[in-house]
Amino acid sequence: MAWRFVFLTAILALVAACGAPAPLQVASVPIPHGTGASASFDVVQIDQANHRLYAADRAGGIDVFDVSKARGKYLQSIPLAASPNGLALAPDLDRLFAGLANGSVAIVDLKPGSANTDTVVQTAVTGGKEADLLDYSASTHLVYVSNGIGGSITTIDAASGDVKQHYKVGYALEQPRFNPVDGMLYVTSPDADALFRIDPASGAIKSKFALGGCTPTGMAIDPQTDHALIACRLSMIDWNLRAASAANFGQISGGDVVTYDSKIDRFFVAVPGQSPQSSVGIFSGNPIDFVSTVVTNAGGNSAAYDETNGVIYTPDIRPNRVGLASFQPPSPDQTLASALPSLAPFLGALGVIALFIILVARGADPIRRPMPTPSK
Repeated sequence: MAWRFVFLTAILALVAACGAPAPLQVASVPIPHGTGASASFDVVQIDQANHRLYAADRAGGIDVFDVSKARGKYLQSIPLAASPNGLALAPDLDRLFAGLANGSVAIVDLKPGSANTDTVVQTAVTGGKEADLLDYSASTHLVYVSNGIGGSITTIDAASGDVKQHYKVGYALEQPRFNPVDGMLYVTSPDADALFRIDPASGAIKSKFALGGCTPTGMAIDPQTDHALIACRLSMIDWNLRAASAANFGQISGGDVVTYDSKIDRFFVAVPGQSPQSSVGIFSGNPIDFVSTVVTNAGGNSAAYDETNGVIYTPDIRPNRVGLASFQPPSPDQTLASALPSLAPFLGALGVIALFIILVARGADPIRRPMPTPSK
């Protein structure tokens, strides 16, 4: 039976060498004024009900795209007082929150038909040197703001825009996420190599979970399973929030912002890197498992899923292509097509070895050996 295995290996090598189904197509959604030099973006968010995508453009504004159709279209940029970092949508309040490099949070009115639509109507001063990544909880109507290297969390009343509390953690922080299941706030810290669990009522740190060399950045939570997917320096971690246990995935390294879409039960993690390493990783939610990697070459560090058209968007920072890169989730055939080229050299070598083993094995078969000449 061994010859059947090596024969199959040889066939796979030939498939990798000769080609596979058509690769995934990545489309470009440019910004008219964004040609020339490369750009810098942070988080992208989609208002699913109003079909708008918002991108934190560090040139000093929030870029607005119409995503009502399968191909997005740039509309305008919302000017800000400083470069934006994280974004958080409050769809129930028709508001968008942007963490700024000067430590404040810009509050944008999104209500259709309003005289102030797509303009900054209020600014919340956190007291920190910067406002980085954010999260919004519809159940508490609070926005949770990471002050980054300042090592603190600021809460803002989403309706009034008032600053409510400050939680001192003491380590540089990345992504805060509110978990509606247990009512706790979780935040990653690359400085502490840990995940902190905070009681938002008091600001008390309830737990500090060591992540064993993860150096975490982005994180998203699936409230249906009470699991979080955390981006690490060299891998991804499925963290069970109930049991405080982890499962590791080595298919993705260097990920940044992680998002979760409940409609399709998928996590998306952007790997910025440099061309051609930049990509978007896709994970299933229940259970968390690796699905595929799509190489975009766009360099974006975040991704968002348009539920209406089934399109994934990520920022494109390349010169003359500044804007968005977009693609539909890959089919199983396209996933295989994207994986085979990288495996082709390995499979090709295996194929040669396999064919050699087949020839040797056939030559060693007693039935095929020449009969010895009888002695006289």
